Amino acid sequence: MNMPLPYMKTEARRSQKQIISFYGINYSQNVKDGELSESEGLSSAQFPCLSQREGRKKHGSYQNPTGLYARGQLCVVDGTDFIYGDKVVGKVSEGEKHIATINTKIVIFPDKVYYDTDSDEFSSLEASLSCYPGDATFTGNSLTVLSESYIDKAKEEEGVLSAIPADTSFSTYTSASIDKVSGKVTLTSLSLKVPAQLAKGDLIQYGCDKEKEYMAVQWTKKGPDGGYQIGFILHTATLQTYADLEELFAAGDGIEISGCADLTKNNGSHIIRSISGRTLTFDKDIFDTGTDSGTVVIQRKVPDLSCICECDNRIWGAEGTTIYASALGDPKNFYTYDGLSTDSYAVAVGTDGDFSGCVAYSSTVLFWKENCVHKVMGSYPAQYEIYTYTVPGVQKGSEKSLCVINETLFYKGREGVYAYTGGVPELISECFGIRQFYDAVAGSDGSRYYISMRDGQGWNLYVFDPLRNIWLREDQTHAADFAQLDGVLYYLDADSGQVMATGQDTSEEGLIPWSATFCQMDEVVHGRKGYSRLYLRADLEAGAWLKVEVSADGAPFRQVFAGHNERAKTVQIPILPTRCDNFRIRLYGNGGCILKSLVREFTVGSEV
Repeated sequence: MNMPLPYMKTEARRSQKQIISFYGINYSQNVKDGELSESEGLSSAQFPCLSQREGRKKHGSYQNPTGLYARGQLCVVDGTDFIYGDKVVGKVSEGEKHIATINTKIVIFPDKVYYDTDSDEFSSLEASLSCYPGDATFTGNSLTVLSESYIDKAKEEEGVLSAIPADTSFSTYTSASIDKVSGKVTLTSLSLKVPAQLAKGDLIQYGCDKEKEYMAVQWTKKGPDGGYQIGFILHTATLQTYADLEELFAAGDGIEISGCADLTKNNGSHIIRSISGRTLTFDKDIFDTGTDSGTVVIQRKVPDLSCICECDNRIWGAEGTTIYASALGDPKNFYTYDGLSTDSYAVAVGTDGDFSGCVAYSSTVLFWKENCVHKVMGSYPAQYEIYTYTVPGVQKGSEKSLCVINETLFYKGREGVYAYTGGVPELISECFGIRQFYDAVAGSDGSRYYISMRDGQGWNLYVFDPLRNIWLREDQTHAADFAQLDGVLYYLDADSGQVMATGQDTSEEGLIPWSATFCQMDEVVHGRKGYSRLYLRADLEAGAWLKVEVSADGAPFRQVFAGHNERAKTVQIPILPTRCDNFRIRLYGNGGCILKSLVREFTVGSEV
């Protein structure tokens, strides 16, 4: 008797759908569906859809731009021209600049100059006056400098008197003086000499303007014609006019006096209390009295700051191991120490390495090194305190990557890009994997962080969207500087020398090329067998085209779709990979295309 076999129920396949969200780039090994292994020309502005970046337009025409800044108008360093808006307002040295603004003054380093946008004045932060011997007179509390005086100047070119008869009689002198008012020369210690008797240092007036010139003999020798040759240096009484003291200095300036030869006690740092005519007045009884015979120099100095920023109406910066702050509201004074809340400030720190950047953050100033940050807190010099934290700092050469967006400070460190909110900085570029970048420069359009940096293969421009936590690569742009003005982000293209405005329409660029390569998608599902297909939905603008390519199990990419349209339309593209363990999708396009969804369909059988 045959036993009936048991009835086996068949389990129907379960059809499932998975909507894949679009994310940013991910160069690491820890990837998920929807992330990109590379992108170009894309933007997160229409997230969760993928769309193209906005257009760019050229701004102005420049010869050799090296710096960019914005304060009321766009500022461009073009060769040696400093351009404010569309006007050249001053001259600077060529090269990169560090620029900050305090009240109405745009301060430019390393040139140590400023442009006052209110008074339209371009001038130096430093000031110096060098007085010739005898032109500076001291009292107990003042220094008076002549407005003008005749100075004994020796011409740089040496001359030669030739064919001087041997019996020529010279009136020879050993000393000379010049009347500082009239310029008249007075020679003393007269003696008569013939050429053979002249010695080095003798003073003569052979063929000179006897009122204002004389010669200092350097050598004498017999010439080939039997006469004598006399080498000399011509001295001339030259009128020296000194600058107006009130144009150079102001009451309250901290200045340094040097060069006093007789009244050496007068050398040192002092504060000007008032200026009247040609007289600077200081504190009582600080000077020895008299007219000094040395070359007295009066200087208002500014340190050679390697990085600068503005905070609480002061210019802050660093030179070597020292942190400086200017006097309150006055970028010209960094050495005014008067015991007041408006004083300048300076302090040396003991950490290793050079400063790699500084920035105002909230009510503090942050001075960065590669492995730490010095936080300056307080309202005025007597209150200032410095706290040092060992945290990942700003990478050397990337000081221009510092950028604050909505109270979050972003910057490029040695291990990647960090976000700082007052505590321990957070690494936000894990998606870069093991790729290393250098020499970063960054800016913001108010909501997104644009950073141009290089690796071993060249330059790239990346954009980070803090709201969506998405990184996208735009292209190979090498931006030398960024500046934001009236909501528009400008950058200086180091390759083309053009200043470009972002966030524009595409009327100048035309159709924007773009691409997106998705990270590897795993075909294996939890079940006995799995087959899948994808549907890509996209909106194409008029004139745009789109191409879709697929690579299965690492094979070369093959085209599965190409489309072009004259009018705007929505397309739904089926993507059918061959039987495989994994596959990748690559999209190319030109013109406006919004990737709206990527739907994955697959079936799952039983587990046995």
